Amino acid sequence: MQTGGHPPKVEAEIIEQIRNLPGTFHFETFISLSCHNCPDVVQALNLMAVINPGISHTMIDGALFQDEVNIRKIMAVPTVFLNGKEFGQGRMSIEEIIAKLDTGSAARDAERLNAKAPTMY
Repeated sequence: MQTGGHPPKVEAEIIEQIRNLPGTFHFETFISLSCHNCPDVVQALNLMAVINPGISHTMIDGALFQDEVNIRKIMAVPTVFLNGKEFGQGRMSIEEIIAKLDTGSAARDAERLNAKAPTMY
């Protein structure tokens, strides 16, 4: 889906933010095929991996890898690991994922707002 030529349904600003994320991020998402929230999280992380070469993503069907689920003590899906450590559980938007990764985003947002603010004389 992300590489089939269809434009992603996210804002250009979000794509640029993903493209500019520094570092290496390997995500693993444990899912269930009956989960209603899992596809959105998987698609968001797949899109991020397509846009930024420093990001990779592996989806794991928990039903097929029960030993891994037990070892990692996964209780709910989707459960996302980043570089081997738990990153989050449940529904997450692409914006929420980026906000957790992009620690400089708050400063850039403040700078952008200050630039738009009218000057008082």
